Amino acid sequence: MKILMLGWEYPPHIAGGLGTACAGLTAALARQGVQIHFIVPQMFGDEKVEHMAFSGVCGAIKPSESPKEHAAPVELTPIPAFLKPYWSPQHYRKAVNIALKTQLQHTLDDRSRQALLDGEVFGVQLSGVLSAADVSSSRSVQAQLYAADIFSEVERFTAHVVAKFSLSDFDIIHAHDWMTFPAAVALARITNRPIVVHVHSLEHDRSGVFYDKTIDAIEGFGLRSADRVIAVSHFTRRSIELHHHIPHERVAVVHNGIYPREVVSDYRHRKTWPKNVVLFLGRVTFQKGPDYFIEVATRIIPHIKDIIFVVAGEGDMLPQVVEQVQKLALQEYFLFPGFVQGQELEELFSVADLYVMPSVSEPFGLTALEAISFDTPVVLSKQSGAAEVLQNVLKSDFWDTQRMADLIINALLHSELRDELTAHAKQEIAELHWDAAALKTIDVYREITAQGHALDKREERL
Repeated sequence: MKILMLGWEYPPHIAGGLGTACAGLTAALARQGVQIHFIVPQMFGDEKVEHMAFSGVCGAIKPSESPKEHAAPVELTPIPAFLKPYWSPQHYRKAVNIALKTQLQHTLDDRSRQALLDGEVFGVQLSGVLSAADVSSSRSVQAQLYAADIFSEVERFTAHVVAKFSLSDFDIIHAHDWMTFPAAVALARITNRPIVVHVHSLEHDRSGVFYDKTIDAIEGFGLRSADRVIAVSHFTRRSIELHHHIPHERVAVVHNGIYPREVVSDYRHRKTWPKNVVLFLGRVTFQKGPDYFIEVATRIIPHIKDIIFVVAGEGDMLPQVVEQVQKLALQEYFLFPGFVQGQELEELFSVADLYVMPSVSEPFGLTALEAISFDTPVVLSKQSGAAEVLQNVLKSDFWDTQRMADLIINALLHSELRDELTAHAKQEIAELHWDAAALKTIDVYREITAQGHALDKREERL
């Protein structure tokens, strides 16, 4: 079975759990004999992908396998992939503008550079301050990196995928989350191959009432077009059915997995952190409930001495959360290390006495399983997919901050409770491995190939 798989990130270049999940699932699928060609906007060369072919649509291919070009190839322009999964359009525009400003600072004189930093948009508040040559230079750099439009990058990725892979040999298209759905549908229309769309998170869950309607529409379009949908939890399946009106029988649940790793015990033996470390790690966005984490902390601090609350991650709510801590005059109790990975991430998981995931709406929550693999007990909101499969964790509604604070205080005061939770939870995650997820995914592949597919049926669903 040959799968053309579309994604947006892959370790070690990740912004969250999406790339990690793709790596775990593809490795397990390969062990079952599935041939995969995984496509991302760009590759960096240090990805470990010996188990499959791996391509950046504008770059090299691993291993040595060349896709067949379209009969009438388009001119392909590199994709900078400023888009990280689940960035809001506003966050994306800010990131692109910062990148443009950084590049231009190397070419402008001091007066023009300061004017640039003071300006809001290129070519707008800069006229009369920058020379014509300077403005031309700014537009040239902007042309290289593109306008700050999250959707243009998705469209560009779609064009590249169709141009490079419409004559490739594959049986099924498997697309991960909304950024790749348009490319999957476009390619399916040309090749008449079936589509599996894999939902790791929905826009209205991530952003609440302020969800982006364009992203939501793209999600709906992809879900209706798909021959089958994979959801990472029953929670996400219900959201797909209720919000996008997708029939129950077309959505399969495949929980994420993890492989227990060796605990980095050395970090704990030489721990220089405060006695009690409570960790929040993930995107600092509405979906993850960082503001509830701060509220929980305010209820704990009067009762537990020598404590630090770590908020590790980036996101559009980070400035708001930092300001919230400052207004409460609790800076001495908080650490904001930003986005972490590699050894820094291992250290945080290892030294944490508790990992807390107070998500408002969490499709799964792979970080909860990662924490357990580091012998760190977990406190979950009941509004998370991981709560479906983990019993040896402490659970509370995200909005019940007093209840969550009580659970955390009790766990911090009683090390034997933490040890018992960890021991039993590790037994649970031993059953939650990627091989099980791969077998369920293969069942989905076999279902749609056995039933057959037709383009007219897909068009009828739209």
